[in-house]
Amino acid sequence: MNRRSFLRLSSLALTGILTQSCNPAGSKAYDISIKSDMQLGHLIFESASFPEGNIFSTDYLVVGGGVAGLSAACQIHNRDFVLCELSEDLGGSSSSQSYAGEIFSQGAHYDLAYPDYYGQETLRFLEKLGVIFYDANAGLWDFVDSQYLIEAQVESQTLTETGFREQVLEQGKLKEDFLKLLFPYLSEMKMPTRLISEKLRLLNKISFTGFLHRSLVLTSSFKKGIDYQMKDDYGADADKVSALAGIHYYMCRPYYTEDVSLFSPPEGNYYFIKKMADTLPEENIRTSHLVRSISKTGKRFDVQVINIKNETVDVYRAQKVIYAGQKHALKYVFAPDGHLFSNNEYAPWLIINFVLNDKIKSDPFWQNEFLTKDLHFMGFTDNASQIRRKGGYRIFTAYYCFDSTQRILLASITDRAQAIVAETIKTISLYFDQDISNQVEKIFIRVMGHA
Repeated sequence: MNRRSFLRLSSLALTGILTQSCNPAGSKAYDISIKSDMQLGHLIFESASFPEGNIFSTDYLVVGGGVAGLSAACQIHNRDFVLCELSEDLGGSSSSQSYAGEIFSQGAHYDLAYPDYYGQETLRFLEKLGVIFYDANAGLWDFVDSQYLIEAQVESQTLTETGFREQVLEQGKLKEDFLKLLFPYLSEMKMPTRLISEKLRLLNKISFTGFLHRSLVLTSSFKKGIDYQMKDDYGADADKVSALAGIHYYMCRPYYTEDVSLFSPPEGNYYFIKKMADTLPEENIRTSHLVRSISKTGKRFDVQVINIKNETVDVYRAQKVIYAGQKHALKYVFAPDGHLFSNNEYAPWLIINFVLNDKIKSDPFWQNEFLTKDLHFMGFTDNASQIRRKGGYRIFTAYYCFDSTQRILLASITDRAQAIVAETIKTISLYFDQDISNQVEKIFIRVMGHA
């Protein structure tokens, strides 16, 4: 990238585009498909006029078809259960999309080898699914499908306001002191997090920034790198993320003392979704089913479920309900437990897949991270660094993370899609110092209002 392109890139921002109501005159029109569960929210109100459907009885009703919901369903696979997912596909924030035989991620897109001190029930579950095996030499649980491991030399590249560097956090004495402060927590940062000792839960009462300021003097550039990584994982900067969450991010695996495999199939973490779904009875999975309300009636729960395709409201009488849906919605779905997530704040994400005809001349990096003035644009992944199922297309998957107050702007994404896409293409073109607009064949947009 030349200096002129870099200066132009650092001044780009999408926030202004989100407030526009139309596409710029004379701009190229792209073939765009949009998926947004936010658009299904109106069904809550419209369903008041839907006719009553069927009445079902089941022992367990699982709400949500993402990683949490499917994991729960796998634990009760031999029991009488029904799983309801509002989207037409499973996956939640680990969804995928496909085009012309190529599959790619529309959400969480990687995982890393697991240390042996993680929860044994989780490790055995993944082993049973055929996902991981224990590597005694490394002392880590590594991935069976090793063809999806990302090679270290193409793992990532970071663009900052002063140029490119290999990693998000600056190298130097401050990083050494930062890691030295965190290393004592290494073996304590377990998964699932309920296994973390009670004494460390006091770290939830202070912010990660507050914790670091007790021992370190952070430069603005180093703090920006920390904020980026917190936002990338949790949707908020270090001022809002708890100290326990921040420490867990850096110390949940021995990243800095051992080689930890990075696992990223083309479909991202939908790989895990499919592994779990394949073990469950297909007839027990109900997609395009939105849970409208849950009420307790004696010893059972009566659950009203909108059958989106039939436009009816079914009733499920369940002995137990496992809620693995969007946490912010629980206060509307089952008010008695709404307080459990009353203090949670959720970040809206926008994911854009660009399908190109693979004529770009550049060295691929799996993750291209942006630490520029546009704080919402996180960067993009490049499938040229992955094992591709078919080939012939190059997929860039761009990620935006917005403040919770900007969620309303994404609700009308259809009106702004062309302008958002054009601005993102401009950003990526400047990154490569070559125009990619004529190579774009298809675009998919996924809106996640709460993640």
